[in-house]
Amino acid sequence: MKVIANLQILLLSLLIAACGQPDSPAPEAGQGDSMQTDKSGQLVLSGKVVYRERMAMPEDATVHVSLADVSRADAPARVIAEQVIEQPGQVPVPFTLRYLPEAVKGAHAMDYAVRAEIRDGDDQLLWTTTERHTVKVGESADGKPVTIMVHRVGGVEAAPELSQAAHKAAAAGASFWAVGNEPGWNLAVYPDHLELVTDYGNNRLSVDNPGAVVEQGKTLYHARSDDAELRVEIDKTPCKDDMSGRAYPYQVRVAQGDELFSGCGRDL
Repeated sequence: MKVIANLQILLLSLLIAACGQPDSPAPEAGQGDSMQTDKSGQLVLSGKVVYRERMAMPEDATVHVSLADVSRADAPARVIAEQVIEQPGQVPVPFTLRYLPEAVKGAHAMDYAVRAEIRDGDDQLLWTTTERHTVKVGESADGKPVTIMVHRVGGVEAAPELSQAAHKAAAAGASFWAVGNEPGWNLAVYPDHLELVTDYGNNRLSVDNPGAVVEQGKTLYHARSDDAELRVEIDKTPCKDDMSGRAYPYQVRVAQGDELFSGCGRDL
């Protein structure tokens, strides 16, 4: 009987303790829905600015990003939010735009767009958006970061025609192509790997893409695998292929172990 009494006391204590526990906290505003908000209650649109060229921004560059109402074709776009990023480093450049919910009430698809541009220290326009990047805002926002592609303004050499191999690489997702001679070689840069073909196609090496590093205006890749090492240097200097005579916008040097290859390259 004493054991039963003790068990009853224990169960009664647990019941009292459970009743005294506070209710689970309610989720904060914006939590669990698709809208991102900050502590002030403003909505947040985040993303990154990128460009395709393998070249560095000037040290005094400034990145300008804005969110605007573009719903009226007969009126200037109304800026809802903007950010100016000084000393941005190199691409990708992250940005965060904050705006009040009431600024986009009744928003519809295609009503709002993000624009970006990059200027040098003399306020000279270097890169800018060339197409409309519409985004979902307000209650329809999905909270996903956006990627804004900007394009070089003027002064870009016409790209040489692509070879059949370069066309194949581009179709497979490569973003950069380099080629050289004696012996013939080519290099393709994919989002997830680098592929080097040497000795007129007899040798092929594929290594994971480690990501590019920009140093002194040059784009560098240093890739390693269990049995190979690959170094790539891309310099924004005009280059002419010594066999075809084609002009390219980049000089490219590739080191595979003790072998060194020199040639020309272009964006795909």
